[in-house]
Parts: sequence; C-alpha cells; structure tokens
Amino acid sequence: RVRGAVALHSFDNFHKNSARIIRIAVFGENEEGKIGDRYEFPSNNLVITNTDIQSVEPVDSRTRDALQKSVQLAIEITTKSQEAAARHEAERREQGARGKLERQKISDEAASENQRTSL
Repeated sequence: RVRGAVALHSFDNFHKNSARIIRIAVFGENEEGKIGDRYEFPSNNLVITNTDIQSVEPVDSRTRDALQKSVQLAIEITTKSQEAAARHEAERREQGARGKLERQKISDEAASENQRTSL
C-alpha cells in the first residue's frame, strides 16, 4: 500500500509531504480530506492507530545512489552560490571603502591647497 501510494507522487512532492502521504496510505482519507485515525485488520482484529516514520530510503540501490548524488550536487550548488554572494558583498564593501578613502584624500588635498593659498 505504501509503496504504491508513494509511486504516485513526484520526488519533490513526496519529500515535502512524506508523512502525510504515508499516513494516507495506511489510514486512508475521507471525502473531506481528513486522514483516518485507525486501520483495522478484520482477520485478526489488529488495530493500527498511529505510525512512526523513522526513515525514508529508496529500496533500489541505483535510485539511492542517484538521490545521494543529487543531494551532494544540490549542496555544492548552494555552497558555491553562498560563496559567490559573500565574495560579491566583500568586493562591494571594499569598493565602497576605496571610494570613501579616495573622496577623503581629495578633500584633504583641497583643504591643504586652500591652506597653502591662504598663506
């Protein structure tokens, strides 16, 4: 039941809503979209009232490897993006500081020139 329900969803959708999808697969859903609160096995009267999802892993090793590579690539892309943003911000601040220093230098030179002409 659970594998079949999971197979109906895209990878992103499943990982965003995995707990809900699994609970719906186990307990069902009524017309109003509310998840059931129990599942009963009529053959032995076993009643399941809750699920504890400890981990979600692909069974197929190729899928697991592809997922791991995808996650590593996403982490690398995010890291490089953050590094580039930090580098850009540092360069922007450095240019601002250089500009301020240059303006101060020009201002000081003008004041010095005014002092010289007044003497």
